[in-house]
Amino acid sequence: MNYADISERVADWINRGDLSPRIPDFIELAEERMNRALRVRQMESSLVATAITDNLITPAADVIDVKALWVPNYERTPLKPQGLESVIAGGYQGTPTMYAWDGADLRFDGAGSVQGVLYVRIPALATAATNWVSEGPWSLYLWGALMEAALFVKNAADAATWEGRFLQVIDELRGNDQRRSGPMAARAR
Repeated sequence: MNYADISERVADWINRGDLSPRIPDFIELAEERMNRALRVRQMESSLVATAITDNLITPAADVIDVKALWVPNYERTPLKPQGLESVIAGGYQGTPTMYAWDGADLRFDGAGSVQGVLYVRIPALATAATNWVSEGPWSLYLWGALMEAALFVKNAADAATWEGRFLQVIDELRGNDQRRSGPMAARAR
């Protein structure tokens, strides 16, 4: 499914010509919600070894979260996410052990290099030919856009119905992702 296909499906389900000009907004709002709600393997991107400069790295603009960071060759010792105040209080000497978001940057309590796995934003369907959602669980777009349309016309009952469907697909994606990554195991420290 591409942008035009999904827009057409949303228009069919809304069945209101007066809302057709708003469909791009409904789709964009659905994408925004997906990016807030999802952290799944399809959103993962490798961060190659990157030099820490002045205790900072600046991830790409489409990065929305961190899955894991580590010092190169020390994958079994991931850096710990902390509040910015803790990272600053930890000082800036030696090998980093923790990190925090500092605006659009990642701040570390040490120097050297880091690598890891980051979560990136779902590419906007309005500017990409397709993305992993439109090629797979495209109903996320349909339910999300329908929910936004119902909210726009102040129809709480329909909004609740479409939100339920949207959240069901979100939960299914999270569940599938957890099954693929295997059972969680407790490890002694």
